[in-house]
Amino acid sequence: MVALWRVVHLPIELPPRGPFPISDSFGLWTAIAMLVKSLEPGRYSKTHQQFKTIHKLWAAFSNMYMSSSLGEASLKTFGGETSRMSLTNLPTNSLWFERFASGCLRRMGQDVRQDWAIPVEVIHAVLSALEKEWEVASDWIQRHLVASVGAYVVIAFCGSFRGNEVFLADLFGLGKYLGELESVDHVIVPLLGRYKGEMHKRYHLTPLAATTNSGIQVRAWLR
Repeated sequence: MVALWRVVHLPIELPPRGPFPISDSFGLWTAIAMLVKSLEPGRYSKTHQQFKTIHKLWAAFSNMYMSSSLGEASLKTFGGETSRMSLTNLPTNSLWFERFASGCLRRMGQDVRQDWAIPVEVIHAVLSALEKEWEVASDWIQRHLVASVGAYVVIAFCGSFRGNEVFLADLFGLGKYLGELESVDHVIVPLLGRYKGEMHKRYHLTPLAATTNSGIQVRAWLR
């Protein structure tokens, strides 16, 4: 580039390569802390920790900065009521740090060990045990508890919900749709609350098979 500029008699103007400020202006100190942390023994390896673990230092520094006087003073937002964008001087938002984190992840990789799925045989065993408890229950308080646990199990398993999401199932809506859809081969589980964009105003309706191919009696437990 310099040679080409000289050909056409242009002045040589390149951005200065330094000096950089002594303070951390682009996330270098956080990157160093992440690298040092990565050398500590981890859960899956005795020689290093996973990127997801050292990533917590990045998140911790970002949260500390944004809640500090510097972060609050540098924060600028613009946009409408539904969507907003923010501008800040957060060092770990720099292009350098973004490239560091991307390269760090590529070099370290990730050892993902997900929890095993619950086999359908286990679900059948749990429901079978609950049916026995239902038969020997001496009062309606005990039966209510057994039915609630059974309904929770079938909704969570057949609907692939997270554990806390099942508690959004609305009892009034459940009875309403059980009565309206008595003769069809599916049931409706209405969730009410902050879920999938809904905000406590409308049901999020999830259809489930009344009886699954494996024999789980969803309608019976919900009723």
